[in-house]
Amino acid sequence: MNRGKIVIVIIVGVALLAAGFSTWYHYRNQHRAQNFWGATTALLIDKAPDVAVLRLGTPGEAGGASAAESPEDEPPAEEAAKGDAAKEGSAKEDSVAEEPKHPSALEYNETVWGVVDTKDAKGAKGIANLRRALILDTTYDWSTSGERPEPKWQYAVSLNDGQNWAAVLFDFDTRQIALTGGKKTALLEPEANAEFKQFFGEQFPGAAVEKVVAPAKAEEAPAAKVSEAPPEP
Repeated sequence: MNRGKIVIVIIVGVALLAAGFSTWYHYRNQHRAQNFWGATTALLIDKAPDVAVLRLGTPGEAGGASAAESPEDEPPAEEAAKGDAAKEGSAKEDSVAEEPKHPSALEYNETVWGVVDTKDAKGAKGIANLRRALILDTTYDWSTSGERPEPKWQYAVSLNDGQNWAAVLFDFDTRQIALTGGKKTALLEPEANAEFKQFFGEQFPGAAVEKVVAPAKAEEAPAAKVSEAPPEP
């Protein structure tokens, strides 16, 4: 075997070794997170082109919605037909594609959480790091077991690739994270929890602490002194 062939064999061997190491490394550092999310959701988290951040209200704060709405939800056939007939004229004139729909409510463990604010996050600073971190095992505290407090979801990330949709829920007070429609949570590492909380705080400035500020009291004029009537003789 001449020297050229030996070099080629060495290069191929190194490439195969590197590919094998990369596969093992990614499996070792992502398999628990991917098992938690599921393969489809993990792919959405990493690759979905349409991503939005959502600020959640209290349960039931969704304008009467009784279930989570998926971007793929469609109206009943009869209602759709009536709507199509009514909108036929204007629809032909409108050549601009509609933006992907995001949910107005999210469900977790049979409880509906209303969405009170939605922002497109495709170009948001830090969104790429957040999405990448969500599918890494090191983002989560896998060592803590036992019962966890009931989560009070504060924010979510909505992900849509045109065919599949998912939303990730965040409760920073208890460091819990979950998938809408699910019934189990994972626990974030304190450092990751703090970084995610900061990210959402930047997307919704002033929303983290919602206090009703009482109007300033107007200075009251000193009460006029009422002169006492002289005693009757």
